[in-house]
Amino acid sequence: MDDDPLEAVYAYVERAYVRLQAADMLTQCLDEGRLSPLQGIIESLVVAGPQNLTALREILTEVYMRRSQLKNDQHQVFAKLENELKKYGIRLGGIHSLLSLSRLTPMAFLALLRSQNVEDETDQLDCLQHLEEALDLMSSLDERLSLLDEIEVYLEDWLWCLIYQSAQQDWGEIIKRSRTSDRRSM
Repeated sequence: MDDDPLEAVYAYVERAYVRLQAADMLTQCLDEGRLSPLQGIIESLVVAGPQNLTALREILTEVYMRRSQLKNDQHQVFAKLENELKKYGIRLGGIHSLLSLSRLTPMAFLALLRSQNVEDETDQLDCLQHLEEALDLMSSLDERLSLLDEIEVYLEDWLWCLIYQSAQQDWGEIIKRSRTSDRRSM
């Protein structure tokens, strides 16, 4: 590690800048539903070489944070739906996720409502509406999570490439030093 505290500050600021730029690009990717906005940054970092391993790791960390945030959003959607349905006296019981709910047909959901004594058609329609809204939101979150998975694989592939390149460079330098020291000892 360098003894120059200024270098440590520069490195920190650079990492923070890369993370902010990555966050902006990730937002753009998620908004557009495609990987291409981030590809340019990643490819320019890769072309510059192994010294950008830290920057790529920072971007990957941002991807992990976004995934965590989206999963938290999924849990909040489910909790909100549970609370909305509780107003009608409905307990979801063995249904512990929106994925389980999404597999219910409208008829099966109506049967669930009736089994919990929700007979009023207006209440049933309200419950179905809450379910539909939650499932729509969940679908959008699932699409974003799938895109993050794609971005993660893309980043990890390039990270491994740079790690390999870095190892090759390090190995080449070791061999070069070894040959130089062998020549000196002769």
